[in-house]
Amino acid sequence: MPFSLQKYFTIRNCLFIFLTLLILFGNNFSNIKDLAHGRYYVYEQDAYMHLVIASDLLNNKDWYYHFNSRLNAPWGAKTHSWTNLVTALLAGGALLLSYFMSLSTALYHWGFWLPIIFNTIAAWAMLWAIKPLKPTVYQQLFVLSAFLLNPFLNTFFIPLRVDYDFLLITLSIVYWGFLLRLIRSDKTAIAVATALVASLGAWTSISFIVLLLIGLSFLFWLALIKQTMRWQIVSLFLINLCLGFAIIIYLEHRHFFTVAHDIISITHLTFLLLLTLSFTIYSKFLQLKSNLIKLAYSFVAIVIIFLIMNWLFPGFYRGPYNQAEPYLLRHFFPTLSEFYSPFNIDSSLGLAIICYFIIGAGYCYYLYLSNSLCISKLLFLWAAIITTLLTAYMYRWVEFATPLNILLMSFFIREIENTRQLFRLPFLILMVCLPFLILMLAKDYFVDSQQLCQQQLYLILRDDFLNQPQFNQDKIIFAHSNYGPLLLYSTRYAIVATNDHHNPEGLKDSILFFKSTESIVEQMILRRKVDLVLLCPLEHHTEFNPQTSPWLLAVPLPKEYSQWQLYRVKPTP
Repeated sequence: MPFSLQKYFTIRNCLFIFLTLLILFGNNFSNIKDLAHGRYYVYEQDAYMHLVIASDLLNNKDWYYHFNSRLNAPWGAKTHSWTNLVTALLAGGALLLSYFMSLSTALYHWGFWLPIIFNTIAAWAMLWAIKPLKPTVYQQLFVLSAFLLNPFLNTFFIPLRVDYDFLLITLSIVYWGFLLRLIRSDKTAIAVATALVASLGAWTSISFIVLLLIGLSFLFWLALIKQTMRWQIVSLFLINLCLGFAIIIYLEHRHFFTVAHDIISITHLTFLLLLTLSFTIYSKFLQLKSNLIKLAYSFVAIVIIFLIMNWLFPGFYRGPYNQAEPYLLRHFFPTLSEFYSPFNIDSSLGLAIICYFIIGAGYCYYLYLSNSLCISKLLFLWAAIITTLLTAYMYRWVEFATPLNILLMSFFIREIENTRQLFRLPFLILMVCLPFLILMLAKDYFVDSQQLCQQQLYLILRDDFLNQPQFNQDKIIFAHSNYGPLLLYSTRYAIVATNDHHNPEGLKDSILFFKSTESIVEQMILRRKVDLVLLCPLEHHTEFNPQTSPWLLAVPLPKEYSQWQLYRVKPTP
């Protein structure tokens, strides 16, 4: 075997490969079995919307076309809610597989395996990220096992869950790995590579901007305050980041100057250009000035950047939901669990999320007291502090905090190399299982009624019930927005809404259906020319009784769908 291959196929790496495959197989065995029997669905509605968008791209071949005529029935709506990167990943893989099967089947199977593939990549990226720190075998074993068995991260890598999170987590890990190498080597090539990964992360989701700012703040501290890093390297990183953003805007928007707040656009490029200019001026002309002048310049620069941004893009500081419908900000977003603090859901849930951070940060504090906390570990500590605080405030940040906290915890695990052999493995297993053990104390925050409704809807779709001859003349179906993407993907019907604030009219009407009086609901249904109404009262109650409504005619359903009610809208005289 060539030496280059011997370097990678060591006994240790073979053990890690075997462990990775074993855990992934254990995690996905039942899902693979369901796939083989044609009965696999995923409990994630946004995933189906990604499949719909990818299918649209494969069919119409227009990269910039973001419109679906079957959404917001009967008028259609834009679907530019997510970036083209995930769409391209889905469509590209499906196109290759279509040489061996139909295009729709190829998209489904590629969507099934894609999260598993990225779970593997992300797990090994964790090992790669800390490689410059020369981790021990036990440290690497912990990182790999803790990542693959983490109950929170696993939810983002479920087969067919092709929301952008699986890619975002992977890119965030690679980003921290490159950033670590950048602060240790100060090399031009690594600065360019870090900017490339950061650009891809921001393209995947605008929330990556937070990680970008965390990294930039650390680089600014090293270059401007500690002066242990060349400011030219940081400027090069920023310039390449601007270039990356410019290319992405060209790839994402038909018109370069399209203003968007929740997808990378000229808004974010302008902010980055102003930040780059301010940093370069400070570094080139103020390095030898007094601290008072530096502080005054920094304050003035921040104020000017804010004023310019708010003048060009009013309300930019509100973030990605700056252009969201006010009604949805009051009645839709507060209902989403990802916007809640995990501690408000259950204290054990919150503790399970931050347990690694508590131990890892505590160990770093011990290193600080003993004057042995290096810059490399400080980078991960700084990033973990910010992302963990964000997660404690809002659950949706858990995908960024958890990988960092695992790496932070691994620094403590390294210390068990100095303990007895008999103690090492049991302690390692205990630490790997710690989040799961704490989570066992939490209440089940998945609602039984929701699971039952979803399971029976999957039966309806699997049995192709809605395509029976009696429904041949029906074109538009109304259901709760939670089920919109699945119906859009699995049936021929047009729908009113999905959980997408880019279709505010449809989403607002979907909410009003369950909150309004019967007369208002009837007017909305007739205005939208809805043919069928599909409801699961066990999960979502209405303010009126559909069974007694004179404008609705109940359609008998088999007992297997007992929780669902189907109504035909009577034509107006």
